[in-house]
Amino acid sequence: MHLLTIEDVAAHWRLQPQTVRAMVRADALGAARVARRYRLRWCDVWAREQGPIPTAANAARYATPLLTKADLAALTRTSERTVERWIGAGMPTRNVGANVRINRADARDWLRGRYGLDIGLTPTSGA
Repeated sequence: MHLLTIEDVAAHWRLQPQTVRAMVRADALGAARVARRYRLRWCDVWAREQGPIPTAANAARYATPLLTKADLAALTRTSERTVERWIGAGMPTRNVGANVRINRADARDWLRGRYGLDIGLTPTSGA
């Protein structure tokens, strides 16, 4: 089983490591101490994302770094307001507390299905 570091999770969620560390200390995110460092499991990370837990077949899809609204706006050459409208219209999100995040593959599939857009949001390697 692959264990994640605080830095891995911070990169995945696009948050600062101290924010993730604070979640662990507040018991809002499960972690274990290994060699004096926190280690986390993907299932605990995904559970905190307020979205469905991926199946084994979809694990790689959901292990890629998430996008912020600003990231998606830049990649699609639209405004953040347009991304907010898409979210309001049903684009899937994976939320971490008050932070809205978007899985690249979910955005690609949703935009293709809803608007017929193929914007090439290919997943990057996982954290």
